[in-house]
Amino acid sequence: MHISIIDDEKILTNKISKKLKLNWYWVSEFYSFKEFMINWTLSLISDLYIIDISLWDWNWFDIINFLRKTKWLNTPIIIISWFWDTQNIIFWLNLWADDYITKPFYPEELIARIKAILRRPSKIEEKNNLVYNNIVLNNFTKELKIDWKKINLNKKEILIIELFIKNKWKLIPKESFIKTIWWVQNNLDISENTLNATLSKLRRKVWNNFPLQTKYNMWYILK
Repeated sequence: MHISIIDDEKILTNKISKKLKLNWYWVSEFYSFKEFMINWTLSLISDLYIIDISLWDWNWFDIINFLRKTKWLNTPIIIISWFWDTQNIIFWLNLWADDYITKPFYPEELIARIKAILRRPSKIEEKNNLVYNNIVLNNFTKELKIDWKKINLNKKEILIIELFIKNKWKLIPKESFIKTIWWVQNNLDISENTLNATLSKLRRKVWNNFPLQTKYNMWYILK
């Protein structure tokens, strides 16, 4: 599962991000809505958005209106804010938000709310499994099976498989690939040789069932 956080409070955002990563979520952090829009390849694959409605560069109504009326129509949105009055909370929940949490809050509470939202069948198409040909990846146990036989993979390999299945037939820039897989585990010093070695190792395990090619320094899964 990939989650995008849009909040200009960097310390809080980093704290939330670390907790989410420990719970097997991919996380992308954006400190302004402009930054979110620039990094479209990461924002596009998000399963859920956590948004501070007090961003300095966009009005809160414009943010939610934009997300709901463009490509992210059905993607869940959790609002986080210092505003605590009931009238405003009701208003925002009626304005297409899926949940609202008042700052300050415990990250564990936020994670519980995220899990509750993602359990709703109407909110996510791939509720239990991600499927590609004869490959099945369980979203919750992170267990991968090929022809119903379990394949032992490490956490990084599971994240790679999940990323490609969720974006099959789409071009994914290497930069986004590195941010999504390696930066999630706080490994910021990643070379192309490391990337190629990891994919080569993974290829020996599942590649016959999971064909992948490169094109113009971008990775993509064959149709």
